[in-house]
Amino acid sequence: MIEVKQTVEIYEENGGEIPLGISKHMTVESHWNRDERVILVIGRRRITVIAADLQAALDNATNTNRF
Repeated sequence: MIEVKQTVEIYEENGGEIPLGISKHMTVESHWNRDERVILVIGRRRITVIAADLQAALDNATNTNRF
């Protein structure tokens, strides 16, 4: 398996904006042996989730036609 890592910039933390000049990121990594899972790395935390569930959550959270 080929390891894949994608970096995503963090714009807000705990409801507050990240100050200018400070850069914070999280990564999304492929799981070492389960293709249906991904690992979210935020600071020192590594959180494993089902990729399809994460995609559905992202789609639902960004759907502007909810109402």
